[in-house]
Amino acid sequence: MKNLQKTTEFLGSRNGIRVISLVTAIAVWYAIRAATSNSTLVTGIPLAIQPPPDWTVVDRSARTVDVAFLGTRDDLRYLNRELIKATVDARDRTDGQTFTVTLGPANINAPGSARIEFIRPASVTFRLDREISKQVPVKVETQNLLPDGYEIEQITVTPATVQLSGPARLLEDIEAVSTMPIDLDGRIRSINKRRIPLVPGDRMAGVEMDPAAVTLDLAILERSVSTRFPDLPVLPLLPAGRKLRADLDPDTAHLTVKGRPELVKALAAEDIRLFVDAVDTEDSGPVRLPIRAVLPGGISVVRTEPATVTLELKD
Repeated sequence: MKNLQKTTEFLGSRNGIRVISLVTAIAVWYAIRAATSNSTLVTGIPLAIQPPPDWTVVDRSARTVDVAFLGTRDDLRYLNRELIKATVDARDRTDGQTFTVTLGPANINAPGSARIEFIRPASVTFRLDREISKQVPVKVETQNLLPDGYEIEQITVTPATVQLSGPARLLEDIEAVSTMPIDLDGRIRSINKRRIPLVPGDRMAGVEMDPAAVTLDLAILERSVSTRFPDLPVLPLLPAGRKLRADLDPDTAHLTVKGRPELVKALAAEDIRLFVDAVDTEDSGPVRLPIRAVLPGGISVVRTEPATVTLELKD
């Protein structure tokens, strides 16, 4: 009974009131801490780095961050990746050195009053470079070969150059941009294609191309070679049913022909016939007639020397 009375008297004293206040404050603090210590982790938040004008980010140690938040259930209820912004202000950086920035609450913008428990990674390292433009030629890439006897006569690309925009260090080493490969296997006709995509090289990440596609005109020509057969006999083609003698002057000629290499290589003098057509010729006197040739398929005449002979028919 005496102990209860002493306790009551103590609690009613100034010191007792201080003890009661301290205990109450601790209890309230724990209650508030319990109410506001709910946590959530939002992952994959895009990390934006703001460079100075005409500069760009070329290297960075992280593209996204994970942020852990503490707060009440209401504070955490509406947090999601789309509403949270993670940024690093690098507008005062005007050189190409590598920088490391420690990430903190100032780099995170989120709705509500939730507190940030931690950011992962805790820092980001990046490097800036000047952004420039450069004109480079377009190079046509081909794969496989044309059939035998055909060759590329001319290649025209429109436009012949494209503009690249990107970090200066990347563009310094780029001398040309290639098209997607054009397959030549089995092609014997010229190619005209629009909107052929340009293929960025391995080192062109972050480089913009304008335009991104070109028009290609690729002329394919059937390749031919020529050869000369000297002193081939010229034969007369005489009217049927008449016994006539034909005098030719000269009675031989030189013939130049052309064709695909493999056909010309296999051609022999015995495969060629030169003649003059005297079927409708009267035997009234000498006449000049053009020399004609009978040739295997794929071979054509370039010229005969001479081009004509003098023919005289006699009974």
